[in-house]
Amino acid sequence: MSEPRVAVWVQRFPDRRYLMLQWVDPDTGARKSKSARTDEPEEAETARADLEYELNHGQYQEASRMTWERFRELFEAEHLPGLRPKTRRAYQNVLNSFERVCRPSRLKKISERTISVFVSGLRQMKVRGRVGMQPSSIHVRLRFLHGALSWAVDQKLIPFCPKFPFVKVPKKKPQPVATESFERLLSKAPDMNMRTFLLSGWLAGLRLEEAFRLEWEPTDQAPYLDFLANRIILPAGFVKAVEDQWVPLDPKLRQVLQELPRLGPRVFRFVDERGKTGQLITVDAVSNRIVRLARQAGVKLTMRTLRRGFGCRYAGHVPAQVLQRLMRHSNITITMDYYANVDDAVEEAVLGPQRNSSRNTSRPSELVQESAVDVSPS
Repeated sequence: MSEPRVAVWVQRFPDRRYLMLQWVDPDTGARKSKSARTDEPEEAETARADLEYELNHGQYQEASRMTWERFRELFEAEHLPGLRPKTRRAYQNVLNSFERVCRPSRLKKISERTISVFVSGLRQMKVRGRVGMQPSSIHVRLRFLHGALSWAVDQKLIPFCPKFPFVKVPKKKPQPVATESFERLLSKAPDMNMRTFLLSGWLAGLRLEEAFRLEWEPTDQAPYLDFLANRIILPAGFVKAVEDQWVPLDPKLRQVLQELPRLGPRVFRFVDERGKTGQLITVDAVSNRIVRLARQAGVKLTMRTLRRGFGCRYAGHVPAQVLQRLMRHSNITITMDYYANVDDAVEEAVLGPQRNSSRNTSRPSELVQESAVDVSPS
């Protein structure tokens, strides 16, 4: 049986300056009133129609009494489905953290004090064996929480979004990566599958999830290989920029990719090493596996580091516009950070290529030879 429709009417009282909007609360049967904030009948009628819509769609009532649980249900049902999978997971992780730290009960009760408590909790939270999140991690989580509460404002579930504190994040410039360091990491890779995965970051600048979801055949939902055009295609349906992108397929990377067995649509197949069922692992598990390999090799490298090293390797030799295309940055300002650490390129401009350096700043024409490290199984 459907809920009874709430009817709103306009009432004039002789002792009131403005016209009043009145209705009967369907839960309690009590008459309720709200000022129309005007004494003009036509304007009051517009306000009456708006209020009646809000009441019958649960918005007005929920704006004052909505629980946090109900808000999260609405947010995940109405807003998250239109976002990319990774963004949806990020929102869910942030909201989970917010619940653990602040234990919110009512949406309207979230204030500046609540946000401050959340930040304090993140600074004390144990993450990967250490206490406290990095400022950059806290900053990102606050951005997602602000996005969720801003959506609540847009939906008229709360009148305004509380003010968020400023978290100062040290700005770290991308740093070159020594070829020797990458070779040490590569030597710890247990098989060709992992070796090729690492090379996709080193030679193509692929992000962790881009490489993880790379497929053999064309698709609209994941990056894929185009051997005929010598490209890795990133379709608009996958990338954050929502436009088709591509990167050149390095000859060495092409060679090792073609040597991989095809065991399904995905190029890379990572299974749980502890089990006997061959169950596939998640992208986060692959990230943790790379961190462990780097620790064994005695280097501090991740897939993100390899991508940044790829950018630094070209920064000293190509214009900013070319580097922006290679890195697929949305803003040239992001690309320009890679030109802050090209000291070796500056030295080479004066001293020549014979300078003694092992950093990954070889000329683009020499990149293939430089990257020709041994990738055969040990």
